[in-house]
Amino acid sequence: MKYRFFAVPALDPEVAASELNGFLGSVRVANLEKNLIADGQRSFWAVCVAYWEGGAPAAGRGARIDYREVFDEKDFALFARLREAILDETAPAGRFRQFVIADPKTRIIHAACFQDRVLHHALMHLAGPVLERTMVPTTYACRPGKGPLAGVHRVQRNVRRFPWLVKIDIAKYFASVDHKILLDLLDRRFKGRQGLALMARILGSYETDPGKGLPIGSLTSQHFANFYLDGLDRFLLEDLGVAGHVRYMDDVIWWCASRGEAKASLQEATEWLVAKRRLALHRNSQVNRSAAGVTFCGFRVKPGALLLSRRRRRRYSEQRTSLEQAFVHGRIGALELQARFASVLAITAHGDSLSWRRQELRRRPCPIEG
Repeated sequence: MKYRFFAVPALDPEVAASELNGFLGSVRVANLEKNLIADGQRSFWAVCVAYWEGGAPAAGRGARIDYREVFDEKDFALFARLREAILDETAPAGRFRQFVIADPKTRIIHAACFQDRVLHHALMHLAGPVLERTMVPTTYACRPGKGPLAGVHRVQRNVRRFPWLVKIDIAKYFASVDHKILLDLLDRRFKGRQGLALMARILGSYETDPGKGLPIGSLTSQHFANFYLDGLDRFLLEDLGVAGHVRYMDDVIWWCASRGEAKASLQEATEWLVAKRRLALHRNSQVNRSAAGVTFCGFRVKPGALLLSRRRRRRYSEQRTSLEQAFVHGRIGALELQARFASVLAITAHGDSLSWRRQELRRRPCPIEG
């Protein structure tokens, strides 16, 4: 069995998804894992494909799966070892495969070994719905029926309603999650020594510093990291009584009636994060009028418009130029240019981008004649 990894941007998935789909059609897939790596507008899906080389097996609709054709004896032996490790309380194995992505900044992704990924999915199949029920409605990461675009639309409704906003971003969030605090929070939600002990071993299998850190790329990390800030959501909404609130993982925005109220709430939230979660904020935290707009999940959100963020505009321009140059130099034909440009154009989807794209064409005319 072999493995291949893909990084599919959550906001602009079309190009990477096309590559992934092409690969899936050319191999016999044994298993596919996908985890959302939530990082604001830089969020992406980390996809691990386990496969055998060769064509996909033919199977009619409703056909019974013979798992002996999907998993070999080595895999069944692995499942047996995992069962014993769970019963013996020695799971997880704590082995990770590392790879690096650089979009837009360099990050190290830790993909758990196959045995641990099976364990993570089994655990979150049971624990995930419990954590989901704790979340306030206005947090949007890693949740069914939510997502970045839904969060963006909620932000726009709020900038139309409330005059002042506060936006924060937590410094090195995944690397800063405190294991003891997280385990104490989990202990309030789950009963049973064995289950909590398993969660503790999963947390202990990875550290950035002693007792700190979650591996980016792990399914459990996404759920635990999202749950870790649920207390901040409730502090803002219930204790401070802010007018509106939206969170996408560690990107948090809330709204207030006045500048003074906004500044005071920022100070109290900062102190709460230090005292209750041992987290620090980036220096780019801001208090601003809602009418000025705010950048969130790839868009510049204003009361009357949904504009593309600077990063989205840059990505569109770079990919458009790359395709045009490939066509001019004969590396791709007209049909491929047309098909691939549809994916580039999708980068601007959902935003009010027509006027900007026309300006972009005037600044950088298309080199293709006719």
